[in-house]
Amino acid sequence: MGAERREIRKSDFRRLGKYLWELPREFDRRMRVPVHVYADEELLEDALQDESIQQAVNVASLPGLVGRVAVMPDVHEGYGMPVGGVMASQVPGGIISPGAIGYDINCLAGDAEVLHAFGYRVPIGAAEARWRQEELLCLDAAAKRLVATRPVLWFGRRPGAPLLEVRTELGGRVTATADHPILTPQGMRPLGELRPGDLVARYHFSGVPYEDPPAETIVTEDQVAAALERFGRGERGNALSQLRRRGLVPLRLDSPALPYLLRLLGYVFGDGHVGFLRSTGNGVVSLYGKAEDLESIRADLAALGFRTGRVYRRRRRHRVRTAYREYVFEREEAWLRVSSTSLAALLAALGAPVGEKACQDFTAPAWLDRAPLWQRRLFLPALFGAELPAPRAVTGHGRNLGAPTLSVNKRAKWAESGEAFLRQIERWLGDFGVAVQGISRRTERVNADGEPSIRLRLTLS
Repeated sequence: MGAERREIRKSDFRRLGKYLWELPREFDRRMRVPVHVYADEELLEDALQDESIQQAVNVASLPGLVGRVAVMPDVHEGYGMPVGGVMASQVPGGIISPGAIGYDINCLAGDAEVLHAFGYRVPIGAAEARWRQEELLCLDAAAKRLVATRPVLWFGRRPGAPLLEVRTELGGRVTATADHPILTPQGMRPLGELRPGDLVARYHFSGVPYEDPPAETIVTEDQVAAALERFGRGERGNALSQLRRRGLVPLRLDSPALPYLLRLLGYVFGDGHVGFLRSTGNGVVSLYGKAEDLESIRADLAALGFRTGRVYRRRRRHRVRTAYREYVFEREEAWLRVSSTSLAALLAALGAPVGEKACQDFTAPAWLDRAPLWQRRLFLPALFGAELPAPRAVTGHGRNLGAPTLSVNKRAKWAESGEAFLRQIERWLGDFGVAVQGISRRTERVNADGEPSIRLRLTLS
């Protein structure tokens, strides 16, 4: 399908719609049907940077084609036909291709580790029995970001050619067939083409080694019922039946729903609030923070079977007086409210504080001490994302970043439990190899009732 060719420019296309472009048959005398490209202007220009559109022109020159050659928005260069290309060929007089887009099968060795959306890594060979349940992080090259996606096929085979290993100066290592694509500054290149000194891309986060959670029950129906009895007057039977229907009671460490609940729970310990209305006893979960974080929480809640409203936003002017100075600033606030007695009761049974956090004793759930490291990792980033300040330079030292600090504010009466909570976090951080400088405390202000508020800070090294 080679022969004569001419350079293809954006001006050669007719615009048929906002996201539809046509390269007419007249562009090349060999073409039997036009080429339709579904893309915006940026995607079309990007597709013209490689052989994608030229490959589509070649395909449009084949005998027996029906209609047109269609090119989808995920277009990129294939072997003979572009990936994302679609064609239909009639019988008789048409063609049969054993591999229009490509027929090579590039593979990773079984000990190559893949990164799960829940932040753990697992050898790809170990996924044979469970790949349908996996949700892996993959690179969206066009958007230049990682996205979570489920595999659609898993298979293993013995290599028909020697395997190659690439090692990086920073300690990365992967074994794969010579035709396996590796991301470089020049785009995807087969592993066999790489030479010592070439630059390759490597994602900075390798994940936590996977460990099977024990089949330990952490929440029973009786514990949820006790939470309803203590905090709310909502319909106990209805709340329990909703949790049963969603598979959330009884809840075990190996329950499929727990990873989503861990992220929610960590955020609740930070910028969240669990409460029960005095008037009705119905439960409400309120979450505050950045809109994009709250949208992620909405997705987790949907995975658990809970419907939520939209994320609300507004700009507000704040005036905060501390023991040192008064701060005046303006910022956009975003919040998400979930009216669900069953969810509020479940979070309470899991160990979330109910009501004003500064005026009660609580620590992180004790059952997390017995959870695998990767499950604790889901709780901690959600807590840190809500509570750690954004990185910023130390005052007067423009190039030195301040150490991350996790703060807890407590009324003096409950300060000891605040320190116990931070000691618990310090111990978990040690399991990840993260050192801390220690815990400090200071009186933040004296409240109207005469009782001081204490600010406790855990400073990471």
